[in-house]
Amino acid sequence: MNKRLSVDSLRVFRTVVQTGSMSKTASLLSLSQSAVSWKLRRLEDQLQCQLLTRHAGKACPTEKGSVLLQHAVKILSEHDNAVAYFSPSALRGKLRVGVTEHISLTEVCSVIALFTHHHPEVDVQLVVEQSHLLRQHFSEGGLDIILHQDFTGMASGEDKVLWTEKLYWCAPPSWRYASGNRLKLITWGTDCFYRRMAEEKLNQADITFMVMLECPSVAGMLAAINAGLGVGIMNEFSIVKPVSDLCELEQRMPLPSVDCLLRVNEHRYNPASEAFCLILSRLMHRSAKAGDINSSQS
Repeated sequence: MNKRLSVDSLRVFRTVVQTGSMSKTASLLSLSQSAVSWKLRRLEDQLQCQLLTRHAGKACPTEKGSVLLQHAVKILSEHDNAVAYFSPSALRGKLRVGVTEHISLTEVCSVIALFTHHHPEVDVQLVVEQSHLLRQHFSEGGLDIILHQDFTGMASGEDKVLWTEKLYWCAPPSWRYASGNRLKLITWGTDCFYRRMAEEKLNQADITFMVMLECPSVAGMLAAINAGLGVGIMNEFSIVKPVSDLCELEQRMPLPSVDCLLRVNEHRYNPASEAFCLILSRLMHRSAKAGDINSSQS
């Protein structure tokens, strides 16, 4: 049996593990989904084992897949270093990228990995902050590119709308609101625009509340909500099982949608920005999910 593993297939496998998605891998590597599936199937046939499984809606490596991933990272690194040596990129310099926690860091890091593979002499600095802080740093000249969020219709002339998504009141599936009780609120932080909106909505609905926890990360918010510490507002693409949306609160206090926005400093010439945005546009673009959260994640 042929045990010579294809570098392209190993790259597909590594990217699927990084992104957790075959469709995102196809977008990132400019392949069709059928090509991604075929390359993965070919690897499994060659090695005679299952390499991937699904967990919480994402593709994850099996035990043997994790072993292959370690080898794939080393093989691809050496391969890419050799290619870069004999066909160096002309791009040099620094690129400072800011991203909000509400946008997938896994996807952004995959974009950065692919960009640095093609342009190894560009130093990329990634800053993760809340949207209002990213806009502040950008206006002060501290960032070249930001990926941030704002309510739909609030984008400035500097922004390009990448996609629009819904916001949801979220809690564990068993949670029920008891009228008259004080609602425990989990928020992203004092200055977060999600929090300001949550407090406005609760005050308008005459629902008493207390801030139970302030947490600046998606993982922390999901852990707190899942543990039953309180209710939080999450954007559509950050929600994973078993957290679910609260239809009863949504009907009483409907939430607006948010735009995920790209802002590039066009006043400072930086050819690396254009190259980065070309790769970014392959992956960081989504259409709205079909159906509600519970049906789409079942």
